Amino acid sequence: MFTKAFDRRVYAAAAVLAGTGALGTAFGLFALWPSNMEAGYAPEQPIAFSHLTHAGTLRIDCLYCHTEAEKGPHATVPPVSVCMNCHEQVKPKDLRGQVKPDVARLLDHWSRKEPIRWVKVSDLADFVYFDHSRHLAGGVTCQECHGPVEKMERVRREHGLKMSGCLACHRKPPLPGRPAALAEPDHQAPTTCSTCHR
Repeated sequence: MFTKAFDRRVYAAAAVLAGTGALGTAFGLFALWPSNMEAGYAPEQPIAFSHLTHAGTLRIDCLYCHTEAEKGPHATVPPVSVCMNCHEQVKPKDLRGQVKPDVARLLDHWSRKEPIRWVKVSDLADFVYFDHSRHLAGGVTCQECHGPVEKMERVRREHGLKMSGCLACHRKPPLPGRPAALAEPDHQAPTTCSTCHR
């Protein structure tokens, strides 16, 4: 019923579709593999905030902006009012004498009393409990989990947020001056499931 030329076209189309499907599946697995998704994730923010400038050059302490990290589980993102503690006076200008665009956006949010919708860089799964205050009280620095943020122009996820990374840190022997885990004195912190999964 069909000609040989038609059959060849059908086979060629099937081969192209199969090849495309195989490449698409391979790329999808590579792109969505957890370690590839996590390492280096650096989303674009509504305002280009430079941690290199603020935490690095100006040496503003992490806890000045992320105030709740010492008090509870969440580090929190600062409200616009914290930014305005400095930027009420400090309004950097470009070569033409205009307020720089990102500072202008900040000032616009402030004048409209509108919060900035920052994009989370480090976001643990909902089934994981993590308490910033407990880690800070134990002597863990921000950089141990978040990397050298003070050297980042644009914040990126330095380490994957995988259970293996947390366990590796918890299983280290206690450092001098750090309290040992009560249940496991040879560990830096407990490794029982209920420690993080509650």
